[in-house]
Amino acid sequence: MLFVFTGGLGMRRQHWCGMTAKMGSMLSGVFTIMAIDLYLIFEQKYLRRSNCTELIPQTESTSTLIKQFMICWSLAIVFFLSFITVVICSLLLYSVYARMYKGLVIYTIWISFYEAVNVVVQTLTNDDSNIREVRIMRWFGLVARILVHCFWMYFVITYAYMIYKNQSQGNIISYNRRMSIGSEFPRRKSKIIHFTHRPL
Repeated sequence: MLFVFTGGLGMRRQHWCGMTAKMGSMLSGVFTIMAIDLYLIFEQKYLRRSNCTELIPQTESTSTLIKQFMICWSLAIVFFLSFITVVICSLLLYSVYARMYKGLVIYTIWISFYEAVNVVVQTLTNDDSNIREVRIMRWFGLVARILVHCFWMYFVITYAYMIYKNQSQGNIISYNRRMSIGSEFPRRKSKIIHFTHRPL
């Protein structure tokens, strides 16, 4: 890979695959929103259960009950998490614009959780009742999306670190300026007092 650094005031621009960290972070949010739309369109017919009452066991363990609950309500779970993900993607785009590293960190943590839940749901719902080609296609789509997310995460994490580092340096500089101004003011005051009390 070729890395190009551009010096100058403020944050240094790091180019990777022809994109800066800021551009890659914005594209990450756009990609996630588009991927979620396609995911819901393709997966809804495989996640929806026509009759959930038959999945409720009479006497089963807690783990089995949780498993059956996730299978029964898989579409509702995925839809709810996808809605939250779209909101967080909007937060990501705003954070990139406003240079707020916390929004980028929240996006990184949430996407990891979101994809982990999708893997669990996929494992529970992609059973032998589906055609073999369909099972392979579902897993291929999920794994491909996770890999692309890992690619975009590099830009998001890099840009969040750049914003955090730049803000930390700015806080240190402003603190040093306040300290220097505060220490300079007493010296000027002492000189004025010394001048006024000088004997004639």
